[in-house]
Amino acid sequence: MGDMELETLVTEGHAEIARTTEEHSQRWGLGTAQRWSLDQGQGRIFWAFEDHVASAPVQILGSWNAKVSSFVWSWDNASIAESLSRTASEVRAYGAEHGIGALTSSPLELDEGRVRDVIALAFRIGRCTGLYHPFDGSLASYIAFGEVTLEEAGRTSVFEVPAR
Repeated sequence: MGDMELETLVTEGHAEIARTTEEHSQRWGLGTAQRWSLDQGQGRIFWAFEDHVASAPVQILGSWNAKVSSFVWSWDNASIAESLSRTASEVRAYGAEHGIGALTSSPLELDEGRVRDVIALAFRIGRCTGLYHPFDGSLASYIAFGEVTLEEAGRTSVFEVPAR
């Protein structure tokens, strides 16, 4: 894979993250929840709001420790259920097939900008439809999510932003 093709995938990934984040923010309030939790057993993330709860199936892409500039793919993290690292494993296989070392090595020493590029590339390759990345000042998690279920006032609805 040439540098131009790789750069195109990264650019497309950033654009897709921006587009899907905006759609999820407008539709159900991504980024404004009072609290969130992830249940590895169910493979779902939950966001709690004052008047509704949103949930979605998840795939964990990886995590980044800002204090030491270290990014770890989920397939290289023993604390993450294997079923939640399938997308990251698919991205790893793509990296192996196309000679992209950043997708096949872990941990990686990366600054925040490079982590965002790697995640954009993974988002694009993995055809993800949503990204949540909580950051507590030192640790950021990168969580891809799918179709969102909203539960509010006794009714349930489903919302999905399709991948392009």
